[in-house]
Parts: sequence; C-alpha cells; structure tokens
Amino acid sequence: MGDPMHSRSPTNRALSTRLSRSTNACVRCRRRKQRCDLRYPKCSSCETAQVPCLAYDSEKQAEIPRNYVSILEEEVRQLKSELETLRRQSVSTTITSASPITAGHDDHQSVSSPIAAPTVQSTASDPQEVVKSMGLVMLDNGSQPKFMGTSSGVTFAKMVLACVKTDVTIPMSPSSSRGPVRMAAPPPIITSSLPPRQAAQHISDVYFRYRTPHVPILTRSKVNEVLERVYGVFESHRPDFSSVAEVDLFVAYMVFAVGLCSLPVPGGSRPPQSEGCFNSALRCVDKLLSYSSSDLETLTVVLLLAQYIALNPSKGSLWQLTGIAIRLCIDLGLHWETDVILALPQSILNERRRLFWAAYRFDRLLAVTLGRPFGIADQSTSVGFPDPYSTQNITPTEVHGQRMANHIIGLYRLESEIKHVLYHQLQGGTLAYPRANYALWFRDIQPRLHAWKDEIPDISKADPDSIYSHQFWWDAMWLNAVLLLHRPNPLVPHPTTESLQTCFDAACQLIKAIKTLQRDGRIYVIWQTVHSLFLAGLIMIYCIWESADVRDKGRVLDIVTTAQDCASTLTALAERFPDACGCRDAFESLSAATLKWLVSRDQGNTTQPTPSEISALKQHMPFSTTAWRAEDPTSIFPDEPFEFAEYLIAASQWPGSSNDVGNSFNLQDVFDSPSTDFG
Repeated sequence: MGDPMHSRSPTNRALSTRLSRSTNACVRCRRRKQRCDLRYPKCSSCETAQVPCLAYDSEKQAEIPRNYVSILEEEVRQLKSELETLRRQSVSTTITSASPITAGHDDHQSVSSPIAAPTVQSTASDPQEVVKSMGLVMLDNGSQPKFMGTSSGVTFAKMVLACVKTDVTIPMSPSSSRGPVRMAAPPPIITSSLPPRQAAQHISDVYFRYRTPHVPILTRSKVNEVLERVYGVFESHRPDFSSVAEVDLFVAYMVFAVGLCSLPVPGGSRPPQSEGCFNSALRCVDKLLSYSSSDLETLTVVLLLAQYIALNPSKGSLWQLTGIAIRLCIDLGLHWETDVILALPQSILNERRRLFWAAYRFDRLLAVTLGRPFGIADQSTSVGFPDPYSTQNITPTEVHGQRMANHIIGLYRLESEIKHVLYHQLQGGTLAYPRANYALWFRDIQPRLHAWKDEIPDISKADPDSIYSHQFWWDAMWLNAVLLLHRPNPLVPHPTTESLQTCFDAACQLIKAIKTLQRDGRIYVIWQTVHSLFLAGLIMIYCIWESADVRDKGRVLDIVTTAQDCASTLTALAERFPDACGCRDAFESLSAATLKWLVSRDQGNTTQPTPSEISALKQHMPFSTTAWRAEDPTSIFPDEPFEFAEYLIAASQWPGSSNDVGNSFNLQDVFDSPSTDFG
C-alpha cells in the first residue's frame, strides 16, 4: 500500500494549502476577505496600512499579535538576564556584609541556597500584577533570614492593587436543573472600550452633577482637557495609540466608571459598562503608581479608585485606600501649609488643597460611621480651602459649587470635633491628654452647629441638576451631625430630657429627608444611607422607651407614619443593597413592639413587654447582644456607643449581583432617552 501522503492528488494538496492559509490568516485580512501572505511578524497588508497584525487566540478569547510567542520569549530572556544580575548583586552584598567566608564557597552557596536566591515576580503579561520587586536577603552565620530589603518585595503599586478586587464571578442559579457547570478557565474580566464622543461628554456631565459634588477630586476643565487629548488621538486620520498618556486614559475611564455607576437600566441592574470602564482603568494603575512623574498624580489615582469603591464597596476596601491616601497627603506635606507652600502658583495650591480635603472627607466618613480612630487629627492640620474664584472654575455655577464644597468641609470638621470629645476612647485623662470640659464645650458647639446650617450658600444658585440644589440633602447632612451630638455616647450615656427630645425630632426629620431623597433618586453612597436611616429609626424608638416626655408630646399617628416611612425606605434600598434587609427586619420587629405598647398605653393598659418578646426582638439586632439589658426593657441600648462597626464592615463587602455580568446594555439607548433619570 502506498504512502497516503504521496498518493494525494494535486487538487487535494492545493485545497489543504488554501484551508491552512485561511485558518492562519490575520484578523484584518479575514475581516476584509482578502488574501493574507502570512509574512512574519507582519503580513504585507497590515505593514502597508501601519496597523498591528493580529491573530485570534481561541483559548484567551482575544486578539493577540502574531509574534506574541516571540515577544514572550524575548521578555523571558530579558527577565533571566535581570535575575542573574540581581543574583550577582546579592552575592556581592553578602560577601561584604555577612560573616567572613571564602569567595569561592560563597559563590556556590549563593546560587544553590533557596534563601540566598531572591525571587522576581514577572509582570509583563499580567495586568493585575505589579512591577518587579526584589527582597534582598542578608544572611547571618546560621544561614537564616535576617533582613528583607526593598519593603520585603512589596511595592506601593502592589499595596494599592491589593485594596482593589478585580476578580469577576458569575453566580449560578440554585434552581438550575442542569447541575454544576464546569469551566475550563475562569471567566474573563469585563473591560469596555471608550464610548462615542457625544456620550463621553454626557457621562462627564453626570459625573460632576450627580456623583462627585461633595467629594471633588477633579475639576471640569481638567477633565475636558483629558477628553480632548484622548479623543483627539482616536479621531485623527492616522491614530497613534502609543501617544495617549496612561494618566489620561485612566482619568477618562474612571470618570466614565463613576458617571455610569448606579445608572438606572431596565431590570434594575448596574450597567456592565461601569464595571468595564473600571477594569479598563485598572490596566493603567500599575504604570501610573510605579513610574508616576508627579506625586499629586499618584494621590489622584488613589482617590479616584476610592471614589468608585465608595459607590461599589464590593470592588475593594475603601478603608485601606483611604489610609493610603491620608499617608500620601502627609508624605507630600499637604496637611500643613507653610510660607513656602503658600507662595506656590494658585493652580497648584488649589490642587493640593482639593486633594487633601477629598482624602479628609473619606477618612471622616469612615471614622465616624465605623467608630474608628481618625487617620490624622484636626490639630495636626493647617490647610486652607480651594479658591472658588480661580481660573479653573469657568462658570458662575462652578464657582458656587466650590463654595458649597468648602462649606461641607466645615460640617466634617464639626463632626470630627464631636467624635473626638464624646466618642474618643481614652484610658482616662492625663496631663498630656486632658478631657474636655463637657459643659463648656457643649454650650460652644451648639451655636456653631446651628450657624453652619444658617450659612449654607444659596441653593438656588447651584446647578439645578446637582445634589447641591436639593434642600433635603443639606437637611440630612445637618441632622446626622445633630444626632451625633445628642444621642447616648460613652461620655454622656444618659442624655438629658432636652437632648432626648432633640434626638427624637431630628431622627423623625432625618427619616423623612432620606425617604424624599430615595424617592427622587438622590442616594448614591447606599451603605452610608442605610446606616443613617437605620440609626435614626433606632434612636426614635430609644427616645420613646427612655423618655416619658417624648411619649407624651408625640402623637401615636405621627410615630406610626414615621416608622412606616423608615421601614418602606429600607425596603426600597434593599433592592440595591441586599444587606438592608436585615436592618429592615430588625427595625420592623422593634417598631411593632413599640407601637403595640404605645397603642395599648393610650387605651389605658400600662403592661410592659414580656421578657419573651424582648428576647425575640434581640435576635434580629445586627449588632452585639451587649446592646441589650433584658432586665430593663426601657433601656434598649448600652452605655457604650452603638456597635455598628462589624455590621458595616460586612455590609461594605456584599457579594456582587448576578446581574452585573452578561446583561446587554446599549449606551446610546440610555442617552437618547429623554426620560432618563440619572439620580
């Protein structure tokens, strides 16, 4: 029998050649349905057009350069060379700093010993890894590790990326009848391309109007310049993508990610474009943090990541990013302005101040909400406010917006002072750290808190679409501070009757304000709003149980209405924040028992709730059981501050919704719709 290879007809060989050529043709030639000459590394057609010559990789499900393997081989050779150089440097360091050993013996030891051979992590092909880092191990006589240099091989970029979660999982429905689905590889990370120019400008407007007024990091003029540079390159006749600066791409993608966040779409899911833009921005983080030409640029990167994660806590740790940002501010001297700093150009001075106060706001938000220490004390800061009338604020609306942002900083400083005096955990007063005179301080802080409310800039001059134009938002901010001042705390565990009445009134007003904000679509940091609403409901109930004057002055019908408003708003927020369900259930149990008691009391029945009813309520509380004293049903809360830290930590790490992945979403449909509500 003859060899089948030699028995093939010329027609079969020609057909096989055509099939092979069609399979190996580059992506561009296949799309254009033209003949590809398969030249390496670029075919003639791609080389003439001066475009990358790409091939499709079925395993990666992505387009890669045709010389991808050669690129990897070259990088491996380069890394091996760098590794050998670092090994020789390590040997040299060991010879000069360790115990006296002969050169020949040390050479042998340094290569064969796993301790003496430092490791290098390659990052060339993995966007989630960071730049190479080396731990230089210095040995003692016993060949034991003694000192790890270069921050133990952990770079700053790796620290920041460790705070950001980039893994994307697709939860399977438990009701699926197909059984478990086996995947050969984890699902790819969703990324997004740049939206059309018109849509990009619209998203930028959403970013400044709805997402960031209270925590300004970028100016509108800077974002406009970035978009002009990025789209100028992409819209040119012969775009040179390598000329687009990494920082410009990062800023553009982060503005889109934050602007698209919580954008309402059919079905109530968060659009994949927001997450895709965030993942696209993360591709630039490594280089920006490792090779940034400006320290302020590095701080801007960290704060933009924190801004997105504040809206989507499941994507990372806002606490860790805020800590990094505060330490960067201190390292750059942003927290204390000297005469030299004040002599800087106004534009640079405004940028330094804007970035510091953004980090300060994140720090105070977390410290007050979670009950944790401040990242930096107010006594250690001396920073002015950004100038509203600088040339970077183009329109009168932007000038007024900066004035309002500066005014909000004043409230954060007041809350910081309240927390320091009332909630600061000390081992007792000392000469170095004396306790404040509470009576004098309380008489001083109250008029300052009311003055802040009276001095709020005219909201009618704000952008009508901005959160600044919403009176209920300002009321909610101020009422939270009032509750922080008057509610039970470690220094004053049993407030006066006047403070309890103030707490009750403020809690009821706060519940109504948050309900209005939720109805109008003006809630963005959902976990913080859930905390404020739940706490307001608990304080209202606490005041009813604790004060006879509050019970006598309050109408049962008004209390029932307010309790229903709180429960219904928690239910509405639970659609976007699943952990609000536990808060809603706990509050409904507490309010049901309270209203039952109030109604029976009005009917002349003074019977107190039974211990079994109190135990049933206790099971629903999301914080520590030490918050209960079952022997005294009129005192629901402890002498210590409310223990919400563990609850909020868990709440800020809720799992992503299954709707986040795989849903189709058309940007153009959103922007073409005249009824779209970006609130």
